[in-house]
Amino acid sequence: MSTTYYPAKVGNSWTYQMKDGTTYTNSIKSVDAGDPNLFTMFNSSVNKDTFLKVEGSNYLTKYDDESGFQVFLKDTLKQGDSWEIKFKANGLDSILIMTVKETGKQMEVAGKSYSNIIFIESESKLMMNGNLIPLNFFTQYYYAMGVGLVQTTSSVGDAHNLVDCQLK
Repeated sequence: MSTTYYPAKVGNSWTYQMKDGTTYTNSIKSVDAGDPNLFTMFNSSVNKDTFLKVEGSNYLTKYDDESGFQVFLKDTLKQGDSWEIKFKANGLDSILIMTVKETGKQMEVAGKSYSNIIFIESESKLMMNGNLIPLNFFTQYYYAMGVGLVQTTSSVGDAHNLVDCQLK
């Protein structure tokens, strides 16, 4: 079993079921010939490619076309760690405040038990007229060691549960 929270290998895929019963799949399609740490991923819900970059124990992605790669996950996180992700959404400066709430968690998702889970919560904020405005919107991410993201929930009741994964 992998000792990472996001096993990045070509051919790996994760299928999630949303609260309304629909499913989508994230899959790692390819690795860049010039950079073996840059992966092309495909998300079937938005029908487009995204990019994953692995730098040591850090996992990075692009949140928009302007911000460049930013850390969304680390294998070395501990409870209380926090960082920011800055990007533009609908032309507005947006910030996610990421905070590790718990490590070593065990939970059941879609009838399957997972252990060694890291629970990260993001708080969404906007920068307007030089002021950071909290949106009172929170998203919870649960990553299982060796598996990847097993569940995403939010303060408005959204839920995305891992129902199938194929790991190489």
